Amino acid sequence: MAPQRSRSIIPFVVAGLVVSLFIGMFIANFAASTPDAQQRAVIESACQNEPDAEACLAEQEGDPALGIQPASLSDYNVTWLSGLVGVAATFAIGAGLVLLVRRNPPSGSSDRVR
Repeated sequence: MAPQRSRSIIPFVVAGLVVSLFIGMFIANFAASTPDAQQRAVIESACQNEPDAEACLAEQEGDPALGIQPASLSDYNVTWLSGLVGVAATFAIGAGLVLLVRRNPPSGSSDRVR
């Protein structure tokens, strides 16, 4: 029997990253023009009888939770940026966890599985 060559996982990871970036940056734009569930609930309850539902919604929103809201990021204008940041952050956290686990094998195991 011939020894089995190990295959690299890098092309799979890169392809997954490219697909995730495409979905996060481009496909998400199609869903961003409609209000999310929380906004829809406010419009249907508190703003139900108001002549201008959007003005009522803006009044009901209040201040941002963190006290800051960059004007360029409000009102669904740059969904591609939020998709890019979300995918990049998720990938960085996942890659960091994988590297951390691979470098620090569980205690008590003398063999490293590769």
